[in-house]
Amino acid sequence: MLTYIAFYKLLFTLELVVAEFLFSFRLKKRSYYPLRLAASAAALLGIAAIPIPIDMFWQTSLVFFMLFGLSFLALWFCCDEPVFNVFFCAMASYTVQHFAYEFAGVSMSLLEWGSSPLRGMYSNEIMDLSKFDEMTVLIVTLYLMCYLLSYWLLFISFGKKIKKGSDMHIKSPVLFGLIAAGLLADVLISSIVTYYMSDHALGSAVANVTNMLCCVLLMGCQFNQLSTNEIRGELDFVKRLWQQEKEQFEVSRDNIDIINIKCHDMRHRIREFAQSKSFSDEEIREIERSISIYDSAVKTGNEALDVILTEKSLRCNGNDIAFTCVADGKLLSFMTESDIYSLFGNIMDNAIEAVLKIEEHEGRTIGLKIRRSGGFVSVNAKNTYVGDIELDAQGLPITTKADKNSHGFGIKSISFLAAKYGGNLSLVAESGVFNLNILFPVI
Repeated sequence: MLTYIAFYKLLFTLELVVAEFLFSFRLKKRSYYPLRLAASAAALLGIAAIPIPIDMFWQTSLVFFMLFGLSFLALWFCCDEPVFNVFFCAMASYTVQHFAYEFAGVSMSLLEWGSSPLRGMYSNEIMDLSKFDEMTVLIVTLYLMCYLLSYWLLFISFGKKIKKGSDMHIKSPVLFGLIAAGLLADVLISSIVTYYMSDHALGSAVANVTNMLCCVLLMGCQFNQLSTNEIRGELDFVKRLWQQEKEQFEVSRDNIDIINIKCHDMRHRIREFAQSKSFSDEEIREIERSISIYDSAVKTGNEALDVILTEKSLRCNGNDIAFTCVADGKLLSFMTESDIYSLFGNIMDNAIEAVLKIEEHEGRTIGLKIRRSGGFVSVNAKNTYVGDIELDAQGLPITTKADKNSHGFGIKSISFLAAKYGGNLSLVAESGVFNLNILFPVI
């Protein structure tokens, strides 16, 4: 004969499997996933069906923690993900299941204004199916509605934040310990209330609501770490880009110096050669104009700014882009050379990428101004563009490239560098002209 606790173990296992499927469906699956999932669910239900005498609250908690541990192993068996990602989803699933249980408990307590019928599910008594009446149908319906609503709300609030390739490793041992301890305490308190306060309607309801709030708090802490990991990953990527740009700055500075020296020497050699071979003045000027393309160094009074703008002006010349620059580079003395190179390199790269989409070459224009404005250093970059520019919630342009995870870091780097020096970044795109403005406080 089936006891109440034996039935509830099966029900708990099924609820946990559903929650784990809900929170892990975006994870990478192993081969033969449907077969693995079916085998895992059957094995878990089979283990849950093993009769175990339970008389104390700690025994109940131990059995359910054991079933949770086995469900975690089953989830890992089905998903081809790092163990930390799988455990993250398993923890979230257990918290959701427990929230739903507490929600159903308080709802049933309010329905009858007495002890929740769920308290009797921990009993070793034999289930009497002959008492299946209208009240039982109402209780079962309410129970299902509570679980469906809980799973849906918590998935919408938290589960949707899980993305493919997410790093769900909770790197802080203290935070991980607090989340685990909170869930452990929540489950233990629930068991204690079930065994020792089952006849106290108000006390049971208060405990239910408290445990629900605890579950929401635990979910918030856990998924806040997920957002933190995503931001940390982006920051690490931007730092790697900065390091590459710093190394590129050194190379570019040396290369531009070499080009300038060579062009200077070549101009003198051509004049000497022209005088001996009787070149016309017009032919000499044409040759000098050709060489001047590579000798068009920008001079702003800041070496790092000169290097990056000279480098980008050469690219503009090679692509029929009209580039104008009015810049007092001395105003940027508060910034490091590598940050200047990174900031204006990304500004120019984004502008060049935008104008290259314009088919009519005469419409390709980029302008840059750096000047003092009141108590601020004003940086204004504007360029023409075609198409539509969509901004995200932070007011930053959304990349139009297919691989959104690998692009869009240029504008994030600009935003971060502006904030690093206390600057305010604003972006405006209208009438085919994109304006980027940064105001740095004068230091």
